[in-house]
Amino acid sequence: MSGERRDNATTARRFVFGGLLAAAAFLGLPGPAGAQEDDEPEQTIRGRVFNESAQDGERTRQPIADVRVVASTEGGELVAEATSDAEGSYVVALPEGGTYVVSIDESSLPEGVAVDEDANAFTKTVATGGTQTQAFFLGEDLRDIRGKWSLLPQTIANGLKLAMIIAITSIGLSLIFGTTGLSNFGHGEMVTFGAVIAWGLNREVGWHLIPAALLAIAASAVLGAALDRGLWRPLRSHKVSLTSMMIVSIGLALAARHVFLFFYGGTSEAYGQYTLQRNPVAVGPVAYPPRTLWVMGLSLAVIVGVAIFLLRTRFGKAIRAVSDNPELASSSGIDSDRVILIVWALGGALAGLGGVFYGLEFGVQWDMGFTLLLLMFAAITLGGLGNPFGALVGALVVGVFVELWTWIVPNANDLKNVGALFTLIVILLIRPQGLLGSKERIG
Repeated sequence: MSGERRDNATTARRFVFGGLLAAAAFLGLPGPAGAQEDDEPEQTIRGRVFNESAQDGERTRQPIADVRVVASTEGGELVAEATSDAEGSYVVALPEGGTYVVSIDESSLPEGVAVDEDANAFTKTVATGGTQTQAFFLGEDLRDIRGKWSLLPQTIANGLKLAMIIAITSIGLSLIFGTTGLSNFGHGEMVTFGAVIAWGLNREVGWHLIPAALLAIAASAVLGAALDRGLWRPLRSHKVSLTSMMIVSIGLALAARHVFLFFYGGTSEAYGQYTLQRNPVAVGPVAYPPRTLWVMGLSLAVIVGVAIFLLRTRFGKAIRAVSDNPELASSSGIDSDRVILIVWALGGALAGLGGVFYGLEFGVQWDMGFTLLLLMFAAITLGGLGNPFGALVGALVVGVFVELWTWIVPNANDLKNVGALFTLIVILLIRPQGLLGSKERIG
């Protein structure tokens, strides 16, 4: 039943990205090879090939493609072989039932990935017309016994990495709230949209991740603008209350989330490039893989660029004016609808970029945006509602305290958001307007 469900998800994904394949063909770019519908062999050994690595103190598994899996007799005679696909899956077709030794051809492994000799050969007895399963878990021994205090620098460094991604996504959410007053609960699904589009172009169509990510960011910007032009602007013109609009955003988020689940599937997937990086860059007690340094550096550059845009450009000042007082901005000649349209496009682009970065670091999942949504709202509330610079400060606090909780309470990764939310409550009790928010006069 699980295999049938996986096949349905794969078929649905290929249907969704059919249009992207056509665009790739028009541009002269290579697409994926067509699926072959061979008859199922009568007896098989099947399974998946994973690489195990440590991500933020957690053991993660990523599928490895193009690994040669061989089945031999107990005397060492080669009988059949297969190659793992993009999801790490393989199926070795056997000519008849019997006892076989299934193993990995180590020469087919990607650079930097190894298999333990004790975990490379497994004896399987396959009945006629039957199937046996065997998964291979590659990678080095990840056990690292260190003192609690020696883990603190790396924990804070991991928090800064997460904080940068939260900042990228929450700035757009803060700008949308500031200009429209709408708490957009669908913003998380815009994050997922960007990550899934980039994954589809990268893994299904065959593009390199960089052009795939750029097109995904552009598609996210178009989605944001289309949502405002086709949905939110008509609702505003009909004087629909912010509470009703918020409920609409919740409905959209639920619908989009299950659309992602149907077409994309419930598995966590990885991009085709920059995933397996076994040589981290060490700076004192802190070590980052090269991709993380790029993610943090690009995030910082984008944040600085958005800040300069808001502070120095004419349109940025118009956005701030609409955020401060929409009626006064309109009376002074600023086209508020146009400003809000640009804000939605900018928010969509930032959400898509954050989704690509999150997928690169933690894997692409159908509910990844929902996972980030609570942290985004915590960041903009902590920094000051409607203040994009406050969202940045709030994201730094939230990201660091999320990871610090795993240091304070070991083996409690499912509760890692508790630390950030507890910090949010304490700070709001002391400063209700947020760290960079301003007090409002009543009366």
